[in-house]
Amino acid sequence: MKKVLLATSLMCLSSFALAHGCPGEMKKIDAAMPTAKLSSADMSKVQSLRAKGEEQHKAGQHTESMASLGEAKKVMGIQ
Repeated sequence: MKKVLLATSLMCLSSFALAHGCPGEMKKIDAAMPTAKLSSADMSKVQSLRAKGEEQHKAGQHTESMASLGEAKKVMGIQ
C-alpha cells in the first residue's frame, strides 16, 4: 500500500513540475526571439511551435507542450 501511495504521489509531483516548466520555456523562447538570426521560414516555425506549446499547456497537455517548446528551442539553437 505504501508503494502505491508513493508512486501516485511521485506521478502527481512530476505532473506539477512539467506544468510549471512550460511558462519558463516560453519565456526563454520569447527572450531569444528578438535577437535570433533565423530565416523567415524558421522564425515562422518557432512562432507556430511556441503558440502550439502555449495552447497545449493551457489544455493541460504538459508533456506535449514541453515537446513543442523544446522543438522551437532546438530550431533557435538555445537550451
